[in-house]
Amino acid sequence: MRISAIGKVLAIVCLSVGLGIVSGERARAADAAMESANIQRLLDEARAGDTVRIPPGTYDGSLVIGKPLRIEADGDVTIVTRSGKPAVHITADGVQLGELQLVNESAGDSSAVLVTANDANLHGLKIRTSAFGIKLEGANRAEIRNADITWGGPESAKLTEKRNGIDLYKSDDNVMTGNTISSMHDAIYLESSNGNKIESNQVEKSRYGIHCMYADRTTIRGNTGTYNVTGAMIMSVKNSELSGNSFAKQSENVHSQGILMFDVQSSRVVDNAAEGNRVGIYVEQSQHNELSGNVLTGNFIGFQLLDSENNRISGNELIGSVVDAEARDSRNNAVSGNYWDSFRGIDTDGDGRSDTAYAINPFFQAMAKAKPAYQLFFQSPGMTFLESLFQGGRQEWTTDAAPLMKPPSYGTKAGEAPNAAATGILASLLLAASLVIIYYTGVRRS
Repeated sequence: MRISAIGKVLAIVCLSVGLGIVSGERARAADAAMESANIQRLLDEARAGDTVRIPPGTYDGSLVIGKPLRIEADGDVTIVTRSGKPAVHITADGVQLGELQLVNESAGDSSAVLVTANDANLHGLKIRTSAFGIKLEGANRAEIRNADITWGGPESAKLTEKRNGIDLYKSDDNVMTGNTISSMHDAIYLESSNGNKIESNQVEKSRYGIHCMYADRTTIRGNTGTYNVTGAMIMSVKNSELSGNSFAKQSENVHSQGILMFDVQSSRVVDNAAEGNRVGIYVEQSQHNELSGNVLTGNFIGFQLLDSENNRISGNELIGSVVDAEARDSRNNAVSGNYWDSFRGIDTDGDGRSDTAYAINPFFQAMAKAKPAYQLFFQSPGMTFLESLFQGGRQEWTTDAAPLMKPPSYGTKAGEAPNAAATGILASLLLAASLVIIYYTGVRRS
């Protein structure tokens, strides 16, 4: 009987403790929600132009900023949303929001920050999300600076189950700079949005690091992308610039590229670096573009040009690729003055350009287009042999009329070959020293 009584007492104690823990958690959640309501009250009571400093703590809920305020964290502030509503929704022009930690635990199409007004300034936000990070819908002239956005959902989630880090829809003239975005669907996505600037961002482990669709006058400059399926994908874009970016190690997927251009018109792709990708630069159905000064190193295929016309391709370096380039159905492109690592030209007049042309054989691409299964024979000995025999329609092949004998950067980077004058001086000094040593050695022996 005593044992039974003791057991009942222990059961009651355990139940009480358990209820206490549950009630404690509920109380804390209720407190967090109440405190969030208090913060919303502060925002509602503030006057336009005021600065509102949020006290340290973790708040559960969603804030709506409906007037031009400056919102700052007074210490370590975390806002958590689980309701499907954004942690912060900006509905007024001219809002400044900075240095908050935002957690979006809702899946689907929710977001940590939703901006539906103009001239927002978002800086220093740390976002962990199970859906979107920052969404701009019909929002113009915003600045998103130094945000850290990462996937916060299940690690086993597929790319198709994730959402975008920064997502713009029908939003013009915005600036995204200095942001770090990891493990999202697309790190930065623009659709039907014009005149935006994407500069000095780090994008990684996503499907597309930067993805632009129907986004004219876009500037993509100085960004770094690693371990994405594709570094930058620009599609149906006009009058845009892609310059000074670095995309490396996009090679885990059969569709991986450093830079992918599809239906791009009148744009500049210059001074980019693509290293260790499946394809360095892929161009399809694109016209009137400039591709120059790009350095494509150690890619499986350096450059692919398909169904594209009237582009100017010059001053690019293709080094260490399994295949320098592939081209098909691409005419009237001005291709000249590129360096092709596998090409051995002849320079009889010493102008640094080969007197023999470099022609890109379209045989394999034509075969793969007719029979996609032939892709299995890429670079096989038999296919390479057949390609060497194919010379039909050579006048229509994409051809570099004057390939460079050396890469444009030769002798200009630290650790590379010195210039000719320095080389001559050094050689003369070494020769003189050798003669002196030989002379004195001979005198001593005699």
